[in-house]
Amino acid sequence: MIKKFIKYTKSQEFVRMLLIALLGVLLGFITYEIIYYFNPFSPRATISWILAFIIGTARQHALHRHFTFLFKSNYWKSLYRAYVLDFGVLILSSLLNWFLTEILNVRHILAWGCCLLLTALIDLLLLKYYVFEDKTTLKS
Repeated sequence: MIKKFIKYTKSQEFVRMLLIALLGVLLGFITYEIIYYFNPFSPRATISWILAFIIGTARQHALHRHFTFLFKSNYWKSLYRAYVLDFGVLILSSLLNWFLTEILNVRHILAWGCCLLLTALIDLLLLKYYVFEDKTTLKS
């Protein structure tokens, strides 16, 4: 599995995945800041993170499906898988966000970055082989 991943990191698809991920970071930060600015509820940073994350899952799925992966899986099946995968990530990252902002009093932007790193690591490992599963690449 590790050899397969290392080989994958040298592919054009991996480069496209990283470029779309960077675009997602920019759009995600803008989305988060807008929600944070208008959010009157407490804990403000964590609720803003959750809302931006839910919006970001659908946005990133569409971007990756359109630009990253040449193999086009069933849209609704892959979107469902994206939300299944990200549900666990959302729970972990929301707890991390709450802990950082409410317990450690870390600035909300720094907490956003920490949560983003956690999300990116998990998604990087599972996006291709779970959300956008291509049965032909799984056999090789």
